Formats: sequence, C-alpha cells, structure tokens
Amino acid sequence: MPLYECNEHQFVENLRRLLEAGEKFVVNRRTTMHDDAKYGPATLPDEEFARYETLCTRKAVNSTVYAKVPFIDAYHGGRMHDVGENVHSSTALMFPRMSIPYYRIEYSVNVWGGTYFFAFDALFDPEIVIEKRSGKRLGKGALVHVLRYNPPKEQVLAINLPKGIVVLDVKHMVRVIDHTSNF
Repeated sequence: MPLYECNEHQFVENLRRLLEAGEKFVVNRRTTMHDDAKYGPATLPDEEFARYETLCTRKAVNSTVYAKVPFIDAYHGGRMHDVGENVHSSTALMFPRMSIPYYRIEYSVNVWGGTYFFAFDALFDPEIVIEKRSGKRLGKGALVHVLRYNPPKEQVLAINLPKGIVVLDVKHMVRVIDHTSNF
C-alpha cells in the first residue's frame, strides 16, 4: 500500500476532489505526544523565544541558551537550573537539559489502496510562574521561577477541512504495507 505525504494545501485539495467525485472515505487524526529533544529554546525563532526570555538568554537563533535566573522545570520532574547554566544548544549538548514537549498530529485518508497523509508538530505552551518551594539547593520557603508546559489548544491541532468531513481520532493505528504491488 503506497504512502503519499502531502502538505496541508495538497491534503485539503485531495479531500475536496474526493468529495466532488462522490467517493466515500474516512479521515483519521492520530495525536501522539513526544519529548525527544527535537525542539528546544535554541532552535526557536525569535518571536517564540520571547516567551522564554524571563528565564533564558541567547545571542541568536541556534546559539547556546543560558539560564538568566534559577528556575525549576516542573514538566521534567522538577529539574533545577542555576544562573548561567547551559540549558540548551542546537549542536553542542549530547543530552539537552531543556526540551520542549510536542504533539505529533497526523491526518490520513485511505483511498484506492493508497494512504494520503499530512503530519505536523504542535509545541506545548510554556507557562512561567513564581512559587514558594523548599529543597536542598533552595533552602526553606524560597521563591523561585517555575516553568510548566500546557498542552496546545484544540484550534492548533485542527486544520481547515471542507464542510461535511468528519474526522475520527484514532488511538492505535496500524499501517499495513502491501509489498505485492512492488512485483
């Protein structure tokens, strides 16, 4: 079964043509959460990095990111970062200390033995708050910055599809590849 990767415009245009032809089909949406250090503050564009400037500093895109203030990364198990600590680099760190979790969204439709799909990533939204925390490194009742990640809004996960299309969210999708068409 061949797989055809499309961009958003191609995917929506293919669906529109299928509707005009009167074909019957089902659009599947698969959402998976990842935290594999694919995204971090060093690789973000300046507009997105502005959301992290309370905690971090960098010289330019793809340059090393340093902590401006001590903060706790609540999403990653309460990981503590000190002032001046190298928290992310686009190339130098083997194990990035700070990564941004994201959802991988895949839209697919199976038609005539082929699968057309469109995939994109939606980053979690950072939330920076000041909380009273205690610990070995902080002492008792110290105020510290805390970085939390909130899932992206549902509007970010959806694409503009033609009217009349129902999207099914799938939890476990198994792709069967038919190698008989290669002979």
